[in-house]
Amino acid sequence: MYKLTVVAGSNRGTSYALNPGSTTIGRQSGNTVVLQSSKISKNHCRLVVSNDEVTVEDLGSSNGTFVNGVLSNKPKAVKVGDRISVGDFVFELVLRKSSSKRRSAALPEINNVIPVNFGQPMPQVYGAPVGGAGPQGPSTEDMMKQPQDFKGKMLFILEKKFMPIFYGMNFKNEWRSVGIGILCAFVLANMFFTVSPLLDSNRRAIVKEAGRRAKFIARQAVDRNAAAMAAGAEGKTDLQGIESADGVRVAVLVDLENRIVAPSDRMNQHLVGGSEAILAVQAAKAFKDGRESGFVREADSSTIVAIEPIKAFDSKTGRNLTIGMAVISLDTSLSTPSPGEIGVVYSETLILTAIFAAILFFVLYRMTLKPFEVLSEDIDRALKGEMNRVTHEFKLSELDTLWDLINSALQRIPRKSMDGDTSGLGGGAGASVSFDDFIAPIRATAEVANHGVAVCDSDRKVSYLNSMFEEITGLRNDSVFGQELSGVARDQAFGALISDLFDRAVPGGNAVSEDFDFSGVNYRVHANAFELNGSNRCYVMSIVRKS
Repeated sequence: MYKLTVVAGSNRGTSYALNPGSTTIGRQSGNTVVLQSSKISKNHCRLVVSNDEVTVEDLGSSNGTFVNGVLSNKPKAVKVGDRISVGDFVFELVLRKSSSKRRSAALPEINNVIPVNFGQPMPQVYGAPVGGAGPQGPSTEDMMKQPQDFKGKMLFILEKKFMPIFYGMNFKNEWRSVGIGILCAFVLANMFFTVSPLLDSNRRAIVKEAGRRAKFIARQAVDRNAAAMAAGAEGKTDLQGIESADGVRVAVLVDLENRIVAPSDRMNQHLVGGSEAILAVQAAKAFKDGRESGFVREADSSTIVAIEPIKAFDSKTGRNLTIGMAVISLDTSLSTPSPGEIGVVYSETLILTAIFAAILFFVLYRMTLKPFEVLSEDIDRALKGEMNRVTHEFKLSELDTLWDLINSALQRIPRKSMDGDTSGLGGGAGASVSFDDFIAPIRATAEVANHGVAVCDSDRKVSYLNSMFEEITGLRNDSVFGQELSGVARDQAFGALISDLFDRAVPGGNAVSEDFDFSGVNYRVHANAFELNGSNRCYVMSIVRKS
């Protein structure tokens, strides 16, 4: 199958899989590939893969979609090697390696290296890079890279599926705002997952204790009245003291037909209405069917009912038979917290947790910022010549590479010595040379050179183009003089390449180079940067035809 590889742009080197069907590119979330740039429309273009053919179609974007430098207003078939320009990004269509081939080396293939440009914001790039999972699911190559151990799999899933949500938040909002939001969510979740279970556990304990008490009272009623019930002296039954006990709602003795035997003021009435009557009917049936023991039921959220059998010896069967029941119900709402009390508990928990979370956030926030504050101070001192490199006192291994890159970059920056001379890259005599003096020898040699040469000032504006550069690019020195070179490039892809190469060029460092096609001819484009003095910089670009 195919993939798109970024050959020009801030995330040069990133690849995106083109799966069969439609792949959309744009600035708005919901596209297969999301690229955050002001030059890219919300829904910029679409690539369709069908029957091993790839077609690109512009979706009415503001800046257009270019194929090999030509504006494409209609669907256009593209082939391997063609370049598609979308805003600041230039993609090249390439073939993906077959996922069935086993890799001979143990090291994974690195195809998603994003160069870092100091001083410029990192673009927001989402989508489905090769080796990553996009909206259409992970590719076979991606599955091969997934860790096999449980811990590795969980970290892989969190990084690929869960963390992009927070990365997206951080692209749109300040880090501290995102952090505060996360901690607020933590506080609420903490209340829900800790306070609520504790309250539920407390209520279950109260209900359980109320059930034991109801059963105890029911057993008391049975023990006090079992003899009278067995003798048929229902008038001698007595529930005095039990009816008035704290929390008792209902206290009655009934026969198996649900007829009340005691208290005396309700004798011969039937127990009807309420959850007690329903459970009494169910209990009577169970006792008739042979159940020996009583039971306790939670009738509703505020009522516990205990029913105990009253037994008498039957001479015909030679065993004890159930002749009645003691029905006791208790009100549990007296023991459970009221809504106001529960609200107080939640409020206290919310306040204490919020205070703790605020302290925790402050500590983490300062721990995160302090290394960068020290780094900023050290860079400022290093640029002033007070120190040679930044310190690395804080233990933050994830940023070790950043410290190393900064120290490496600082070694290349010219610094003034005590006698006024400069050292480092672009130092020496070159540091005191004026811009005109610097480009004078370049102009002299470029006029007879067989390759294109362009010289730009520190603002990347054209100061000189030789005739070969004009012939290759179609630009004219007299018409583009004083204008930014990337802005006057006729090919949008070439303009993006110029910006990318100048961004990556380091004064005193090696030239940065990329291949580029002009009218179907392959050239090698080189870019160098030179430091003329403390404030001026010069850029030199050369275009050499590849043999």
